[in-house]
Amino acid sequence: MITVTSNNHQERLGILEEEIILNGPPSNLQGSIQFINRESDPIRIKNLGLAEDGKRDLNAGAQSVLNFAFRLHPGERKREPVSHQLPPNTPPGTYEHYIMLGNTKHKVKMIVQPTIEVDLFPSEFTFQDTSPGTTHIAIVTLTNSGNLPFQVPNLKHAATLDMDLLCRAFGKGFRECGEDGLKSTLDEVTKNIKDNLTDWVDISVDECGQIVQPGESILLHVNFIMPKNSNPKRDYEGNFRFWDQEISINVKSHRENINDENYEKQ
Repeated sequence: MITVTSNNHQERLGILEEEIILNGPPSNLQGSIQFINRESDPIRIKNLGLAEDGKRDLNAGAQSVLNFAFRLHPGERKREPVSHQLPPNTPPGTYEHYIMLGNTKHKVKMIVQPTIEVDLFPSEFTFQDTSPGTTHIAIVTLTNSGNLPFQVPNLKHAATLDMDLLCRAFGKGFRECGEDGLKSTLDEVTKNIKDNLTDWVDISVDECGQIVQPGESILLHVNFIMPKNSNPKRDYEGNFRFWDQEISINVKSHRENINDENYEKQ
């Protein structure tokens, strides 16, 4: 069995399309190709050489391959899906390449779609001190992994939640209204939740409005202020949404003396 690769026996294979179209974001261009085995023996296709052509080249003279893993019997026709990756910061546009099978050149048109994609690291922080008005700063590395300039947005609002809130509310409701009906119990639970639910968090990004080019990184300073009705003796958690990702925040209570007899678990 003959194996067709980017360096050998490509003349043994035929492609029925005059123009092959691959479309999608640069890291995941998708399309399909209809092949035919013009030989009297079966062949195995491993990869095909891909060269650049036309006015919009990625890198002059560069070569790459399209990878496959299938076989063709003599005279068999078969359509195969194909995927190809370009550098993630490849600008949107149409790029022309070609596959050369013997003396026949087949145009490959790559349509690169605009892609906005960012990565954040780290995405989880722990701070100490839940006193009202305390400002905490999370320093995050943002990397533009798309192919368009990215403008750093400001965060609109965020919330912190005492993770013991529901347990405390239901516990108090059942203890104080244990012999009453369900409505009285749920009223007490609801009242307790409302009394202990914190306000929205005041949050901002120092670098709001700055432009990050594809492939570049920037440090972001995310400031958030504990709500005026937060309890300094309780722990809080929050998830702040940034673009299509989240930053998780854990804020632990702080006490000058952990053995302070005046401290009461609330």
